[in-house]
Amino acid sequence: MIMENTKINYDREADVLYVSLGQSQNVTGVELADNVLLRLDVGQAPNQPPKAVGLTFISFAKMMKAHQDSPVIVSLANLRQLPAELWQAVMTVVTMAPVSDYLAVNLSLSPQAPPLPELLRI
Repeated sequence: MIMENTKINYDREADVLYVSLGQSQNVTGVELADNVLLRLDVGQAPNQPPKAVGLTFISFAKMMKAHQDSPVIVSLANLRQLPAELWQAVMTVVTMAPVSDYLAVNLSLSPQAPPLPELLRI
């Protein structure tokens, strides 16, 4: 469900879609993927949860054309490098409305264990 204060603007010349979800004085930008930027308020005020302020999709038309019949799959693996508090704020807002109205976040497991020396000896 798209919220009433949501504003969507598309800059055709720059091929950028802007989704404004609200306003804040304390905005932090997080690159979710090469062409997707999340703007959020991490909830610095006492007892204030993090909230999404906006999304920016760069090369939006090209992205949609390349993925006409399939969803755009974006790995959030690069978010592991974020400080713990910021990572938690991002995970909180991307899994809830209004961000979930525009992005679907799926969890997949890819176990990664270092190679064991005895398994490498053939």
